[in-house]
Amino acid sequence: MEIIRAILYITKTKKKGFLYLFFLLSSVFILHYSLTDRIYISSIKLAHNSQDGSSNSSGLSKIVSSFSSSTLNSVGSSTTNFDMIPEVLSSRDFLNKILEKEFNYDGKIEKLYMIYSKKKSDNPNIPLLKLDGRKELLSNISVSKNLNNPIIGISISSNNEQLSLDIATSILNQLQLELTNFQLERLDKKVSVIENQIQSNSGELTILEEELRKFRVNNSSILQSPTLRMQESTKLRDILVLSNTYSSLKVELELAKIKYFEEANVLQVIDSPNLPLRKSGPRLRYMLLRLVFTFSFITLFYVYIILLLKSNFGKEMKKTISDNRELD
Repeated sequence: MEIIRAILYITKTKKKGFLYLFFLLSSVFILHYSLTDRIYISSIKLAHNSQDGSSNSSGLSKIVSSFSSSTLNSVGSSTTNFDMIPEVLSSRDFLNKILEKEFNYDGKIEKLYMIYSKKKSDNPNIPLLKLDGRKELLSNISVSKNLNNPIIGISISSNNEQLSLDIATSILNQLQLELTNFQLERLDKKVSVIENQIQSNSGELTILEEELRKFRVNNSSILQSPTLRMQESTKLRDILVLSNTYSSLKVELELAKIKYFEEANVLQVIDSPNLPLRKSGPRLRYMLLRLVFTFSFITLFYVYIILLLKSNFGKEMKKTISDNRELD
């Protein structure tokens, strides 16, 4: 009870000082809230268009794949393309491409790194502006990934509603282009390798068939000779092996070509970029809570110091300090 009385007494006697403190903190927080840029967030939600986690593969590819061997049916998209989205968004090359795009900001058409630049001059240091712009853009991009399903969310923030929407749209378009080109480049290489193998097998198969024809022309009594029958059987077996390989490669080539057209759109857009109608920050409620917490903490800390100095321990500490001063 004595502690409570002491706290109430100190609060009552220092009421004017606490009021001044509250008004001072309020002024600081209000000034900070007024000068802080408003934050508007445009969001995107994407899903991966692949056979690994979705049912978006075409019926034709399923029909063709049913005729291919299980060991060769490996053309399916890899979810690594989806997993690499955060790394693509944070890459220097990708950020530079976004920074080079022009946007309408405050009635002017400017490149994004110039919009992010605080200094406007006739001869800016463009590499340095891009370096600072990459840091700014990267801090404005937030990526959230759902571990339970192939869904990824991307949020882009800025101090302007239309700018947030425009940047989000540019990021979505560039991301689709980057991932599609990456996937199609791999499929181009795969198609090229398969076509080379088909051409090589076709040439070998033609040579073996021609050798078999000449062998039968030059040996009319094959049925009467066990040795000739064995040689003919060996040639037929080699032709059969090459023929089966040739057929499997043809099926694999058709699968790769079908997949090439399927990969023209790697990402499926669930939610396209939206125009933010309300600011996402700074929030006045959180600012008021911080004000109340800061004022309460300073007040309680001051009361604690006063009570500590008035306690026996505080008196002994002050006495020790005064004795040390006299000795000096």
